This record gives sequence, C-alpha cells and structure tokens, in this order.
Amino acid sequence: MEKRIKPKKIALVYCRGRERTTKELEQTVVADNCAQALEAFPDGIFTCEKGCLGFGSCVSACRLGAISMNQFGTAEVDSSKCVGCGLCVKACPKGIIHMLPPEYSIMPRCSNEDIGAAAKNACKVSCIACRLCVKNCPVDAIEIIDNCARINLARCVMCGMCTTKCPRKTIIDADGIFTDLF
Repeated sequence: MEKRIKPKKIALVYCRGRERTTKELEQTVVADNCAQALEAFPDGIFTCEKGCLGFGSCVSACRLGAISMNQFGTAEVDSSKCVGCGLCVKACPKGIIHMLPPEYSIMPRCSNEDIGAAAKNACKVSCIACRLCVKNCPVDAIEIIDNCARINLARCVMCGMCTTKCPRKTIIDADGIFTDLF
C-alpha cells in the first residue's frame, strides 16, 4: 500500500457561501471564469463584494479534483485530496483562498470587511465582528482585523471553542459539513 505524505499546507476558502437574493438569481452573468466576472463586475456580482464569485477558476486550476463548487455556489476544498500546490490560490482573483498547515483546520470562513448590519445583509454566515470568539478564546489567539475574525496560528491550540461560540457559524472546521448553512 502506498503511503500518502501529508502536504505542508492545504487550501482553505475564506467564504462559506451565501443565500442569493432574488436580484442575484435573476442576474445573468456571462463569464467563463472568475477573472472575467470580476472584470465585468469589479464591485462583485453578489451582495457580498468580498465573497467567492462562483465561476470555478480554482476548480479548473486544481489538477487533482480537490476543489468543487458546493450547493451555495462557493468553492469548497476536499482536504483529503489537496496536496498544497497553491494553484487555486493563484487562480482566485478575489484572494480568498489561503494555504494553511493541515492541522489548523479551524478558521473563520469569511472575507467580508463590513460590520454588523451591513455584514448581516451581505451574507447569512458572514462575520459580524461581534467578538464572541475573541472573548471566549482561552489562549487569546483570535483578533478582529478589518471587521473579520482572524486566528493567530502561533497561539491557537485548536480547542474549537470559537466554533461553538460563533453565533453565525462563520468559524468552522475545514472538514465541517456545509449543508447546515441556511
């Protein structure tokens, strides 16, 4: 049996998806990839300007089939197939795919920089900078940067407390189930 070597890093998408508005569902966007869509709509095509465009540039870039589009039109990485090559990171014009060591699977899956009501209106699972994760982290590994939770990997002990305290389920485990979003 061939032993698979764990990659030094795996890709994680900092967007969980969104429930599309009626206007977004009616909008027809003709684009073959994310870069074309972003060029045509520089402010984004969905309510959340920072989120995944959903045109699959990262899917096309991944040679191993580790990335697919989930039911919410957002890129999702299968960590068991990801080898850490970084091609998806280069393919994403929004810069929302990050490479992280596989042991750090608990991360905020949001890139929205809006705060409070604006973040809530943009996406049902966006970070609203409520700071509950910051207050409940036993090792002070979380801070809010640009109105979005960010985890300091050097301090994080992967206890998962932030995932249980996040009221919008923005912070999840990479191997978490995406069907419970809305």
